[in-house]
Formats: sequence, structure tokens, C-alpha cells
Amino acid sequence: MKKIHFKIFPKIPLLEGIDIICGKANIKSTTRLDIGVIIFHDLANVAYVTTKSKTFAANIKWLKENKKIFKTKILMVNSGNANAYTGEEGFINLKTILSFLSSKFNCNKKEIIISSTGVIGEQLPMKKIMKTLQKLTGKTSEKYKMSWDGFAKSIMTTDTFPKAIYKTTKIGNKSVKLIGIAKGSGMIAPDMATMLGYIFTDADFTPRILKELLIQINEKSFNSITVDSDMSTNDMVCFFSTRKVLNSVSSVNDKSIETFKKDLQWLAIELAKKIIYDGEGATKLIEVYVCGSKNYLDAKNVALSIANSLLVKTAIAGEDANWGRIIMAIGKSKVKLDQSKISLKLGKNIIINKGRLKKKYNEKIISKYLKKNEILIEVNLNNGKNSSRVWTCDLTKKYIEINAHYRS
Repeated sequence: MKKIHFKIFPKIPLLEGIDIICGKANIKSTTRLDIGVIIFHDLANVAYVTTKSKTFAANIKWLKENKKIFKTKILMVNSGNANAYTGEEGFINLKTILSFLSSKFNCNKKEIIISSTGVIGEQLPMKKIMKTLQKLTGKTSEKYKMSWDGFAKSIMTTDTFPKAIYKTTKIGNKSVKLIGIAKGSGMIAPDMATMLGYIFTDADFTPRILKELLIQINEKSFNSITVDSDMSTNDMVCFFSTRKVLNSVSSVNDKSIETFKKDLQWLAIELAKKIIYDGEGATKLIEVYVCGSKNYLDAKNVALSIANSLLVKTAIAGEDANWGRIIMAIGKSKVKLDQSKISLKLGKNIIINKGRLKKKYNEKIISKYLKKNEILIEVNLNNGKNSSRVWTCDLTKKYIEINAHYRS
């Protein structure tokens, strides 16, 4: 796969049967798009996964109460206000928006998915939002039609750039498209789903197959990133099929979608990495690879222990070759291990080999490596054949500055 330039927004064609409209409701800013609406001409099949936070937002409550949402006419996203921890009033406001969109597009409320992101604990500015929605869906709606770039910008909060990935792939001998759009910069930690993410394909998949595919890719992408270990109230990832490219796929194990699955996993990982690259105040993308474990969960737990360690993240921010902090983070993971078997590398540079410091260890070489923008921490537990990859970023003063001035 080609290397992704994280900040570059790719050229993405509109999928057949989709319209995108975006506008400014001035929820938190008078200069930024903050409402994005995607309209499916025909109902799209959909699958989704949502946050496991116990203080989930009103839109997540709606999805939890209507678990049989398999088809979608409208996806609406607002940024600047999470509509989380807003009680009954917040849920009533959500239903007001649902009723408006349902009437406007002649669809069932259960065929509408709403996402919100932004400040927690404040009611939605309903007058602003409803006025904007009326304008976007009225007689002059044509002038508000936008590209994927507009939609990606409309869902941003503290993000510094819009995030998207585009890939053409195949199912059998048929060419199909994959599009991924995401937002996320802070309050990013794994345990479903770590941010807002939307994947679109024109391949014809049933909701069941979409869900199985989403669960498969989610674990090793969106559930394997962390900026600050904080799980949001609004996290979700949705996977939409516009059903325009017909196929005979009846199972995720169908050999004809092997290439599609590989490309889908790649797209999800690269989209997740864009979020980490844009981590609040981040200057370095850090990949933590743990191998040689008894099982996958052990590897994942060790990797997350390293990735979430403030001492590790600040050491890398300061380009300090303090490898002892990585050893500390391995130990606090509570995974059973033999410390005399641990091997550690930074990039290709061996530091520890089966419990022993490399004889010709040179700290200057490690310090030089840490000046790179992308860092690889590789740990081998030498205790099995399983592995896990997790992505994080360094922790800088800028993170504190951003979160001292942005209420979330």
C-alpha cells in the first residue's frame, strides 16, 4: 500500500446516489462549517458501533433504543456541541431534529442517524440549528451542496485538518469504491470507537455483512489508537453501503471479497492514524508493536500500557532516550511475563535483548532516532506467537494549552 500523507485531503468522487449539504449554524464559531448532512437517494444499508461510555450522548441513546436501524436515508452531523449529559431536554431536542428531517425527506425517523461532537453538558442551540437546517433543505438547497471536503470540515472540533481516505478496490472482477471520513484530535482512547468515523462503499452488502466487516476492522484500527486515554460520550463508527454495485456475496468468508477486506482494513488503519497524527498538540506519531505474547489480549494490554503512559509520551516529546520508562509501562500492564525474556527496540535500534542491555548500546543513536516525526517502539515478550499494534502520539505543552482553552 502507498504511504499516506496525513494532512493532504485526497480527491474523492461523490458516490452515485449521494448528496452532501453543509452549512454554518454558528454553534461555536461564525467562520466554520458545523452542520453536515448526507442524503442517500435510495436507502443505504448501514452498520455501526458506538461508545461504551456510561454517560453516552442523546444520539447514542437513540441508537441504543432503536437497535434495528439497518437502513438509512439521512446522516446528519453537528460539531461544536455534543448534546451529551443534557437530560430529557437534550433527548427532546434530538427528536425535534429527527422529526424535521423525517418530514423533509419523507422517511422514517429510524432511517436517520445523527452524530454530535463538541462541548459536553450544554443544550443544543436549537434556534440556530433548525434555522440552518431549514435553509439547507429549502428551495435554495442546491447552493449548499458540497464535496467530501466540506463534510469533513463540518464535523471538526479541535482538529487542525479534515481527515479522509479514498481507495478503489475489487469484489471479484467488479471495481468498487471505499471512502472514509473521520474527525478526532483529543478525547481519543480505545474501547469503541474512539471518535466519529464514517465509511462508505458502493458495493452491495447486507447490514449483517456490513456489521461483521466493521467489527473485524474496528479492533485493529479505531480501537487501537489513543491520544489521552479519555473515551468520549459520542464515539461512533458507521459503515454505509449504497448498494449500487451488485454482487452475490452472502458471507464475510466469501473468497471474492478477500481483496476488499484487506483494502477496508488498510483504509480504517490509515484513517485512525490520521487522527493520531492530529492528536492535540502532537508532534510525533508513535506506533507501539508488541509481539511474542501468549495471546492477542496480552499483547494489546502491554501495547496500550506503553501508549497511554504519560512518562513515555513526554519522554518522546522531549526526545529523551529514557527507555526505562518503556520497561516501567510494560511492567504495570499486569500481564504475566518473564522480564528476563523482554526485548526492546526503537526503530531498528536494539536496546534490550532478552532482558539484557545491548553491550554496545549508544544513547546518542537513540536520541537521534527520536528526532523523527514517526517513532516505532517494538517489544518482544518472547512468550508466544501473538502480537498487537497500537498508535499514539507524544504529549506536549500544547496539549495543555489547547485543553485549558477549549471546553469539552
